[in-house]
Amino acid sequence: MITYLKNLKDKIDRQVGSDFLQRVIQHQGAKGLVNLVNVSVTALQEEQPARLNYLPPCLFVEVTNRCNLSCPTCQLGTDQAYKGYSKGDISFEQFKKVIDQIPSLVYVTLQGVGEPLLNKDIMKMIKYCTDKGVATYINTNGTILTETKSQELIAAGLCNLSISVNSFNEEVFSQTRSGASIVKIAENIKKFIEIKRNANSKKPVVSFRSILMKETEPHMEELIFKSNELGIDVLYIQLFISVIADKSLIDSSLTTSEVETFIEKLERWKKQVNLEIVTESFGKSSNNLGQCKLPWFSPNVTAEGYVTPCCTISNPSIINMGNIFETPFEQIWNSDKFVTFRESFYDKQPMACAGCPSYKLKSDTKPVYN
Repeated sequence: MITYLKNLKDKIDRQVGSDFLQRVIQHQGAKGLVNLVNVSVTALQEEQPARLNYLPPCLFVEVTNRCNLSCPTCQLGTDQAYKGYSKGDISFEQFKKVIDQIPSLVYVTLQGVGEPLLNKDIMKMIKYCTDKGVATYINTNGTILTETKSQELIAAGLCNLSISVNSFNEEVFSQTRSGASIVKIAENIKKFIEIKRNANSKKPVVSFRSILMKETEPHMEELIFKSNELGIDVLYIQLFISVIADKSLIDSSLTTSEVETFIEKLERWKKQVNLEIVTESFGKSSNNLGQCKLPWFSPNVTAEGYVTPCCTISNPSIINMGNIFETPFEQIWNSDKFVTFRESFYDKQPMACAGCPSYKLKSDTKPVYN
């Protein structure tokens, strides 16, 4: 229990902010506090109920499913991409409709399979959340992180800026990032950090998000130390998920023994840098908080308004619980379909979760509380 609570507090402080309770009181009042208490009580239970007496505190919103790259590690660069659904952006009015339906939110990730900076309304969306006391996060490939966009992101109140950087080796980077140049992206990031410092702003927290796979593992030490030199706040390292990648990368996953060897090296490197390093999907769920709990606390809304259980299941043709532009979110959240999905989640792996390293059955999962 102590370990779990510490990991949870670290995650909240890093992503949502240590002042989130004050913001809940200011913007949501007593109703928000009651919702948050119900969230907390459920989160501490070893088994979560299928039907919920609260609205989610966190949400993923796919502001666009378009991208200027076509990477082999992403659904958009493979035959796993959308089938039967249109590519496009959520408008600002649609975004407000989503956010306003879930007044319990404390954290919103404006991210899906696309590049969020392509949405012309992204700054307005971030500002709208900021004004409602909701912390925001985006993950970008960094190719169009211009000086102007950098200034606008800071002014809008973005809380977390994450950039996908798998390696500082140009050849490896271009292989896993569809020919993009790490040299140019590093320049953009360096400029962003400079602008943030000149603005004397604590936000956003700047992080790298890296995929651990056979191609990137030999260059991870360089990535860690160069990230530290650049002044990156957090480095997220997540295991490669082959089920959403191009078939050419079928053999790119590390074996269990290779992952264990990497973790041993990682522990040594951590002691040599000021950089915070967070591992994800290393046989556990996000930020090492135990079994996956996203269908209970952090659902996903696609660019067309379809609600899916989590951000990994971002393709609504695989599974969706309804459309938020057609059905009120509260009805979707406790719909028969969503309740049934949660009810048997840990007893029998849903087909939609096949291959996800964050998923664990009850029988093969170590206790969360230790």
